[in-house]
This record gives sequence, C-alpha cells and structure tokens, in this order.
Amino acid sequence: MLYILGAGSLGLLWAARLQQAGIACRVIVRNAQQLEAWQQRNNRLLFNDGNGNHALTLNFETPDTTRMIRHLIVATKAHAALEAVRQLRHRLRPAGDILMLQNGLGSQQAVAQACRAQQVFAASVTDGAWQPAPGELTWAGRGSTVVGPLDSGAPCPEWFNRLPPVLFDWRWQTPIMPTLWRKLAINCAINPFTLIYNCHNGEVPTRAGPWLDTCLTELQELLRAQGVTEELAPLVHDVIRSTAANSSSMRQDLHAGRRTEIDYILGYTCRQARQDGLQVPALERLLDAAKDCLRRHQLPTD
Repeated sequence: MLYILGAGSLGLLWAARLQQAGIACRVIVRNAQQLEAWQQRNNRLLFNDGNGNHALTLNFETPDTTRMIRHLIVATKAHAALEAVRQLRHRLRPAGDILMLQNGLGSQQAVAQACRAQQVFAASVTDGAWQPAPGELTWAGRGSTVVGPLDSGAPCPEWFNRLPPVLFDWRWQTPIMPTLWRKLAINCAINPFTLIYNCHNGEVPTRAGPWLDTCLTELQELLRAQGVTEELAPLVHDVIRSTAANSSSMRQDLHAGRRTEIDYILGYTCRQARQDGLQVPALERLLDAAKDCLRRHQLPTD
C-alpha cells in the first residue's frame, strides 16, 4: 500500500495514475473537513488524462488514522511538508521510505533530518496538472520524474519498478542533488519574474531583459559551486519556449491568494550563495522585488 500525503494537483495526479495502474494507494488529506468534502462527492475524481475523462474512486483518510505506513509519497507544498510529515510520525514504519515531490530545496533535507529511521528520496517532477473544479483533475502536461536518494548509497525502492512506463516516465539517478539544483536554477530564472511582472513564461525575456541575463550568470556560478557544470542559459530558454503560454505555479499561487514557495526556490538559492561566499546582487534584487509583490497582495514572504 502506498500513501500519498496531500490532495493538491500533484498528489491527485499520482493517486489517479496509481489507481489506473491497479496499485493500491490512499490519499491523506489535511483534516476532517477535507475528508468530508470528498465523501460528499463519493470519493470520486474525474480525471482527464489527455485521452478522455475517467471517473475514479479514490481512498481518502486523515493523519490521525492508525494504519502504519511503509511507503509515503509527500505531495504537499514545500512550506507545509515538514509539519505534515510530523503529524504522521506515529504511523511511519522504521526502515520505510519517504518520497519527496516538492519544488525547490530545503523541505527535503528538513524531512530527512526529522525522519532518521526512514530512507528519504527526492524527485524532480515536470508533469503539469490542475484542478478545473473540486473533484476534477486535468493532466495538462506529461513530463518525467527523476528520483534519487538524499543518501547517495541507498538503493531504489522496489515499488518503483511496479510503475507502468505508460503512466510514469521515471528514471533513477544517484546522486540526485545535481538534478534538483538544475531544476531549482531554472525555476529561479523564470518563476519570480512571472510573479513581479504578472506575465506568462514566454514573456519573461522581453519583460526582464538584461536583468534575466545577469541572474543567469549568477545562477551559473552558484551551480558550478554545487558541482553542476552544464550551461544553464540554453536550458532556461528552452523551458521558456516550450512553456511560453503557461502561468508558473508561483503566479498561479499569487492569483489564488495562496502562499508561494518563494523561500524554497529563490530564498534558498540566495542563502546558499551567501554560504558559498558568492555575490548575487541581481538575484537578491529579484528576491526583494518578489517579496514586495507578495506584501502588496498581503501574502506571506517566507
């Protein structure tokens, strides 16, 4: 049995695909109110996978259920991950595994620190999904999942080999940190600009101009300090072109009045740069501008 912590778009996407693959799973929602909302819909999810709509019946529960957990997939927002996992500490089996699907960096290490009896894995996920209405999910963009251990010596969990390739395009990689850093840098170069300019991804180069170029130079230097030598600018511009019409998750959070993951994306990056003794004035300026934008909308900046 796999347990998915978090019933947002990504958690539901994993639950829907596991259900289609015939792999037993349960979704852990935040509280009794969320559980009741799903029960009123008979636990039904209308899943559009790009080939049509599928009515799926999922299993939901709250953290205070007593079932023990061997395999946990954490699909919450980065800022909610540690506290959400802590609520399940009494249910986690020793020597079990935890898969972290969060954007940015920081939440994965925090959970690994808190759950030393479990093996913690991290994933870089590029799938896109959104909820048109409560009880509905659209798989908007089929991506890939790169998984690896935070402890580079750990083997791949056996349950991953049961995931059908047609539903899960995944690969194992160790060490995983270079992949996570690469994705983090791409997010730093795009998402905060979409926030402050309130624009789609494709508009970022025009709106940001030389500021983007300077940020890319600073991010490249930071990546090299982490042992990542791949050229960043072509990757960023490829992502901008391929997702030109998309609204970044950070911008979507802003429009929905939700807390963003700025502190786990650009905030983490600037803190790491200071720790490495690097000067990143363009990134610091971008972080300040993003936080000013959030304050104007009365949203948290951490």
